[in-house]
Amino acid sequence: MQRSELKAFLRARRAALAPEAAGLPRGPRRLTPGLRREEVAALAGVGVTWYTWLEQGRAINVSAAALARIARALSLSPTDQAYLFALMGLARTDVPEHHFTLPPVMHEVLDLYQAPAFVLDAVFDVLAWNRMAECLYDFGEFGGPFADNHLWNAFMNPARRRLYPDFDNGALNLLGMFRMNQAAHPEDPRFHRLIQALSAASAEFVELWQRCHTAPLSAITVPFFHPEFGDLSIHSMRLPIRDGDHVDRATAFFFAPANAVTAASFARVARRLAAAPA
Repeated sequence: MQRSELKAFLRARRAALAPEAAGLPRGPRRLTPGLRREEVAALAGVGVTWYTWLEQGRAINVSAAALARIARALSLSPTDQAYLFALMGLARTDVPEHHFTLPPVMHEVLDLYQAPAFVLDAVFDVLAWNRMAECLYDFGEFGGPFADNHLWNAFMNPARRRLYPDFDNGALNLLGMFRMNQAAHPEDPRFHRLIQALSAASAEFVELWQRCHTAPLSAITVPFFHPEFGDLSIHSMRLPIRDGDHVDRATAFFFAPANAVTAASFARVARRLAAAPA
């Protein structure tokens, strides 16, 4: 199945790339909609026969360096490159850093929302939050190399752990989403660095991570406890934020009260914040 998909994928990307986009003349006698095989081979610096066999899905030796040249010759997007390497079972050697910029309107949405709301990137680094979420989580109060990481804080920050009366289920849900993100972004080395660091620092993380739990990006109801907010029951809504390539790069978390006590607590904290300087 992977060889069939590789064949279809390479042919589709070759057909979709106009000769002009690759710096080649179209010419009056061109019949193919995109590049010819020999043109891709020349652009990538590989043999025509070797590239033909690759596109046919034959069992040939393929290095990561050669595959990277094929990806560049076909002008593949970062997502397409990651998919190509995954099909071949190869690790990328030239992984680009993802510099995702949160749309400015997202900050306005967070500020307008009258309950805790925040945004995490794919590896769960905190990108933005509103004042209600700051009251709940004390973002920025914990130090260290992973100070801004939501998952690291859940296991390693004592103040953050106390927020979760049912820690195992809450942590499993976070890990389930994190595992799904890792599968969607195999090219991002930050996942491996964070998993290694948590494995060395927390036996509890190792035990929960080894359960291989997965969780969809859907709303759940979770209990919280906070010294100022009190006992809370929260609907946690999670919404994906996509980049220009329609790839999920971040997740927005919006909390809503699940009972009257929580609604009253949110309203009380919101009144205090409204009366205080920004």
